[in-house]
Amino acid sequence: MIIMNKNGLQTRDYISIGVFSLIYFVIAFVIGGIAQMTPVTFPFMPMAVAFFAGSVFMLYVSKIPKHGSISILGILAGILLFVTGMFWMMSVFFVIFGFIADFVCSTGSFRSFKRNLLAYCIFALSPMGAYVPMVLIPAQFDEFMQRKGDVSSFTGIINDIRANWWAIPLMISGTLICAVIGGFIGKKMLKKHFEKVGIV
Repeated sequence: MIIMNKNGLQTRDYISIGVFSLIYFVIAFVIGGIAQMTPVTFPFMPMAVAFFAGSVFMLYVSKIPKHGSISILGILAGILLFVTGMFWMMSVFFVIFGFIADFVCSTGSFRSFKRNLLAYCIFALSPMGAYVPMVLIPAQFDEFMQRKGDVSSFTGIINDIRANWWAIPLMISGTLICAVIGGFIGKKMLKKHFEKVGIV
């Protein structure tokens, strides 16, 4: 059984964080990019990312079972999203939810599957930072979208999300469901590894 290193993150941990963060980013950006290509699939981006990135996240916390690892993942994601021109709230969500998810995992010493799964559900809500501002700060969001170029094809779906109060809660619920499914798929795929490191 692997015991959490109480001395904190070591050099090799930062290397592992870099590798796994890259894998997570590739999956999230590819899946998220595909989902946001059309107005029809646009609202499903957080759900798709939550589903497909579940295995990577669960492996990540089992390989680097130390406080701070998920916080760093959230910070790196926030920086990457900011420099690639995403709306600022998405970066903020990744950073905040990264810290919260880190805390949740640490309460179970990163060896409780239920707490790791709860942490992933929280972290998986980070992409909602691309949708919540449509409702909370519509003027600022519209200005941002206009600067990105011709987005007229997405105007209809954006207005639909604003007009229907249940849209955001429904997207959050769908994302949580997909995160749970993705987490359990990860547990199934990594069963032997989880048993080896003592995740139950």
